Order: sequence, then C-alpha cells, then structure tokens
Amino acid sequence: MSGKGFLLVTFVSNTNNSVSGFDEANIVMRLAVVSDLHFNQGKGKFDECLKQLYAKAGEERLDALLVAGDLTDNGICLQVRELKKVLDKHELAKKGTIFFFALGNHDLAFDEKPYNGEMFKKYLGDYAFEGATKEEIKNGNHHQVIKGYHFIASNCKIYNGGCHHLQEDLDWLKTALDEAQKDDPRRPIFLLTHPVIYDTVYGSKESTYWYSNNIDELLKNYPQVITFGGHLHFPLHDERNIHQRYYTAIQTGCTLYCSLESEIDGIKPIDTKGGMEPSDCHDFSQGLYLEVDGHHNVRVTRMDFYNKAQIKHPWVIPAPKEDGSHLNRYTSEAILANNKAPYFQKGSSVNVSRNGTKQIEISFDAACDDDYVYYYEIHLLDKDTLCEVGKNHVITYSDFYRFANPKDMKKRLEKVVDVELFQLPTGFLEREKKYVVKIIAVDTLGLKSEPLYSEHAF
Repeated sequence: MSGKGFLLVTFVSNTNNSVSGFDEANIVMRLAVVSDLHFNQGKGKFDECLKQLYAKAGEERLDALLVAGDLTDNGICLQVRELKKVLDKHELAKKGTIFFFALGNHDLAFDEKPYNGEMFKKYLGDYAFEGATKEEIKNGNHHQVIKGYHFIASNCKIYNGGCHHLQEDLDWLKTALDEAQKDDPRRPIFLLTHPVIYDTVYGSKESTYWYSNNIDELLKNYPQVITFGGHLHFPLHDERNIHQRYYTAIQTGCTLYCSLESEIDGIKPIDTKGGMEPSDCHDFSQGLYLEVDGHHNVRVTRMDFYNKAQIKHPWVIPAPKEDGSHLNRYTSEAILANNKAPYFQKGSSVNVSRNGTKQIEISFDAACDDDYVYYYEIHLLDKDTLCEVGKNHVITYSDFYRFANPKDMKKRLEKVVDVELFQLPTGFLEREKKYVVKIIAVDTLGLKSEPLYSEHAF
C-alpha cells in the first residue's frame, strides 16, 4: 500500500501498542470516562455517546460512568435538569451504572446561589454524590468504592492564571488517597479532576495554563493512581494523552468539540485563526471505555463517537506495584525511544499559486509517519537564492483529529495562506520576483522530515 501520499501506520514496540498483559477472559469491571459535556448545545451528542458506550459493553454491565467536569455549559439549573433527562432516558440506575463526576470551571456559576456541589445534588438526586458527607457535597469532592476499587473526584475551584486546588481540597484528597492506598496498594485508584496535571499529558504545558499546577507533588506518593482530566478538549489520537512517571495520567478528550494548541514554538497555526478551535471543531466527539481484569490491569479504549469508531489501539496499564515499576510503559522516554521522523514519498509534489496579492494557495501530498504527521511548516523562499524571505514561517495542522486512524487521513492537503503571516513588506506579491515554497512535516514528538519543495515558482 504505497500509493502517493498514503499515511503509513506502523506501531512501534516502545509504546507497547499490543494489548498483551490483559486477561480478556477475566474482566471484573467496565467503565466509561468522558469529559466536557457542556450540557446545553451538546446534549444530543451525549445521548449518542451513551448509546455507543452501552453498545461497547454489550450484554455486560457498564459499572460506572465517569465525567471529568464541565457537565454544564453555564452552570445553570436548566442544563442540569437536561442532563438528568438523558441519564433517565438511558436508565442508568436500572442498568446498575453508577454516575460519578468531578466539577469543572463551567459548572461554577449557578444561578441560584454561589457555586457548590449542593446544587448538583439537588437536581441530579441519586445520580450525585452517593454516600458523600454534607461537607464533601458542599465542596464538590467525592470518594466512593465501586466493586472494591476506589474512585475519587477532587474539585479544583480556581481557574484564573492556571488551575489551582485550594489547600482544604488538597488535604481532603490526601486523606482519601491514604485510605485507598491502605485498603489495597495493588489496586489502581481512579482519580477525576477537571484540569489535566501540569507536565504530564498532551497539552499540559499549553501556554494558556489549561492544567492543574499544584496537585502533582501530592500524587507523587501514590504510584497506583490513574488520573483522568479534561478541560483541554484535545483529541485523543495523540499518544501523549497517556503519561507515566510517578503515577499514570490520562487526558479524556471532549464529547462536544475539539481544541488544538493555540501556538507551537511561538507561532499560531493558521487552522485555528489565533485561537484554539479549528473551523470544523464540532465534527468531533470522543471519550474512553475502560475494562479492569481480575489481576487489576486496566485496558483503555479510545472511542470516536462522531465517526463511530475505535481510535487506533488500546492502552494497557499494568497492575500497580508498590515500587512503581509498573510505570515504565508510557513514559516520555518510552514513547520517544523508537519514534521515526516523517518522510515524503518519492514523487510527492507541492503546487502553489497566487490568490490575488494577499494570499497564496498551496496543495501538497501528505507525508508518511510511523504514527501520524502532527503539523506542517510552510516556508517562503526566494526562487534564485533559496533563502527564506520574511521573518516567519507558517504552521498548519494535518487533519489527524478528523479520523479515528492515521490510514484514513487525506492523501493531499490544500491550504490558503495569508501572505502577511510570513511578516513580509506590504504589497509583497505585487513584486516581479519569483518564489518557491518549502514544506516540512513534523510528528507529534517534534521529529521533522526532509523538506519538500514546490515544483514551479510563482
């Protein structure tokens, strides 16, 4: 399958993309983990998510549905009632599915009183905070044991200049973690917190501070913890969405719409127009389906609800060991170890034409990679000297977030680029000189291809 522009997929051993180590015949618990429902405009999507999650579980019971925050879009009672209607429609209680959730920044602004978890308890009833104390409900924290496994939801209340847990909530969390660890250090502890944790998963160093900045030191003492965070809305295709160092961190995606990095190396990609959402961001809905076997191994399946497909391969998290030796499968070093740079196949081409005096139109064959190409650099060169003109190059994303598997990505890409993004003098394209374009493909870990040049000057 070597057709022009085919996006080659060869999963490498360093990321342990096989599902070995999971006991398929001895599954003891099934879970769903989603995030950022933003109930209001997105209620229809959540309904579809539940349909697919229950279909995935099949005749077996979905033991728990976990939501990592932003259940509502504006934190108003009407949106909570609409959420409950969908939960009732799917008869979670009748099916034996426990609804367990963390609260997010969009859940903060209730219309009846200042933010606290009591409002969710009022409108969700038995779906919310099962067995929690009044103080836990008020603070939005929850600790529950499901089928012998500890589930903890830790509330983050500050989202200004980064995401920040109050000391009282950190103290509560430590008590909950100590209890879970003492109960059985060989079992994973499932922790929900709306923001991801700094310097863990994909997007956790985003310049706009979409991460928790003061919970990591506490979690370092609990190697059996598996954290789930949302908030970012980043697509689940990226293998950096799972990260191990002192514990396991996972980004949950979003059921409503996707976001991408607002800038890369200080440059804003043209696809998001200076923000974080591409124009087709609503053609998107993702989440996780989890299974736990009798040995406490956890298999994580990434689901694309929009395309009704599984995203790439499952992740298998080995059962915890007290010395932390189970945390070597999804480290940054393991993912990077055998990563290969993208490349353009022989015969790949770039075509460029002027669109008036302010834009150029570019089409080029997609590069190949052992996983997928993350983005492309577009450089403008003087035809005669092949020296770069302008003060900047342009970045454009590949279409990786639109498809469940890299093999489905487009074979040829078309982009319209505003010339001003190269930081050129006014009226640049009105000059008589000729120019060429250089394209460089970059993968998710930053490795770059050899350049591909346009065949004809423009």
